[in-house]
Amino acid sequence: MDLLRTLAVAVGLGMDAMSAAMAIGVRWHGRGQRLRLAWHMGIFQAVMPIIGWLLGRQLAGILHTWGVAVAAALVMGVGAKMLFEALRSHPGAAAEEVEHAVEEVMHMHPKDPTRGWSLWMLSIATSIDALVVGFSLGVKGRAIWAASAVIGVVAAAMVLAGVAIGKRMGKRFGKPAEIAGAILLIGLGVSFFWM
Repeated sequence: MDLLRTLAVAVGLGMDAMSAAMAIGVRWHGRGQRLRLAWHMGIFQAVMPIIGWLLGRQLAGILHTWGVAVAAALVMGVGAKMLFEALRSHPGAAAEEVEHAVEEVMHMHPKDPTRGWSLWMLSIATSIDALVVGFSLGVKGRAIWAASAVIGVVAAAMVLAGVAIGKRMGKRFGKPAEIAGAILLIGLGVSFFWM
């Protein structure tokens, strides 16, 4: 995958992490908190495509005839799901969902959500789509290492930006950002037929 496509995928995948960071950044935005969020979410965004890629490579032989269609359908499916969720919700809904989840955790355990299990769960939840993208690249027999690194670095940068932007801007730009990320992934899936 060329650099431009890799960056487009990375930005599309990083939207969930950025939305979560915007919600969390309203209250928890200290230097250590920003760095923990960026580090964990960036690492998970980088590792999940590798896991998906390994699974996809194992199935590539079985799916040889239909490999391109399966890979394209998976990526377009993730994009379509993101687009559907963005269109049916109000602006900033993703950020609000994360905020409500964080508030629930805070009521049960009045601790910083950028630490412990809360941080791990947020990192996993925001990187599941990266697993599917990695799987599709594995099925197509594409290299993953450089793409994975770019995805992780872009996600970490978007998380840092998300924390800085915070809730106010998250509510204003949440929905357009979610739609843009979804369209990028759908476009990538369509481009698989010509890659």
